[in-house]
Amino acid sequence: ILKHTESILEDKDCENIYELVYCTHRPLAQAAGEFLTLKLFEVDANAPLTRTKKGKKRSENTPLIRDLVQFFIESELHEHAAYLVDSLWEIAPMLRDWEAMID
Repeated sequence: ILKHTESILEDKDCENIYELVYCTHRPLAQAAGEFLTLKLFEVDANAPLTRTKKGKKRSENTPLIRDLVQFFIESELHEHAAYLVDSLWEIAPMLRDWEAMID
């Protein structure tokens, strides 16, 4: 639905789907993870180049990781972090960008 008619889903509909990333049924959680990634975690090609305090170029995944942490905090399901990571692992390259995480 999202790929073809994005405007049909209201924010409340999306929020219900977002929560499914914590589902114990892995295929459903992964589908919700894909939905979450398409809705919230897009790389902004027009974002200005930023650098770390040491002058090193920041990864384009840095803002996405911040958004993911914010999503996790707002979800208030902190005991289920492993489910969130598992639902996104195969489709969200930001989770495997170790350099961005340690910057």
